[in-house]
Amino acid sequence: MAKTLILSDIHFCKKSSTCKDPKHLSDVWAGCSELILNGDTCEEHNSKFSTQSKEYTERLIDLATQDGLKVILVCGNHDPEYGVSHVWKHNKKILITHGHIAFPGVAPWSWRSKHIQKARRGYLDSTGDGFEEQFSATKKASIDAATGKFKSHTPSKFRYLCIAIPSAIHVLIGWLTFPTRIHNWAQKYAPSAQIIITGHTHHAGIWKRGTQTIVNTGCFGFPSHPRAVVIENELVVVHKLRCNEGRYSLGKVCASLNVR
Repeated sequence: MAKTLILSDIHFCKKSSTCKDPKHLSDVWAGCSELILNGDTCEEHNSKFSTQSKEYTERLIDLATQDGLKVILVCGNHDPEYGVSHVWKHNKKILITHGHIAFPGVAPWSWRSKHIQKARRGYLDSTGDGFEEQFSATKKASIDAATGKFKSHTPSKFRYLCIAIPSAIHVLIGWLTFPTRIHNWAQKYAPSAQIIITGHTHHAGIWKRGTQTIVNTGCFGFPSHPRAVVIENELVVVHKLRCNEGRYSLGKVCASLNVR
């Protein structure tokens, strides 16, 4: 029987990541037939550790595959060239996507955000604005940012100091507004979605907006605690993850949701 596990925001090899070895996740997928990695698994373009992060990602895929799981990578803004932009389940009633699409500039806490927003708008102007076009434009603009297209706009050290507090405020605003933002986006572009499973903001939670339920699985590291989503038949279960000596396993159930 099909049983899908969804994780996000592992950020392999980033200093703040609490998952230090791909094998430490193997207990989480026990009994599952499919693993969806919902973005920011890999630090794809980090100049210091992209190679090792990619190796860890490939090792994770190999381990899960050896255990009989089908693995699907969904791209995030840290790994925009990895995998697909979204996955539909249950006749387009469950949408699984990283979540950065909710913000016009992808990461409003970053100095790159206004440049990403401008690039995304340009891509949409040239292609038209629809569901697939939204994902394509967001992916292209995220790749532009990750590959250094906006490098000439990098702030000076003094400017970095000046924008540190506003950036932190934008993080908090992002946490507060994200559920409504992704709901409003889905109302326009994915109205069939009853449950939307995301990550991106590093702020775990479950919110109801209209007829839609938004789930955010947090991140492996500060400032959140990771959560996992398990889909089996029409049941969607959100778990906290337990960590014992570095190894993760499914923990307390946060919510059980039914697809109508």
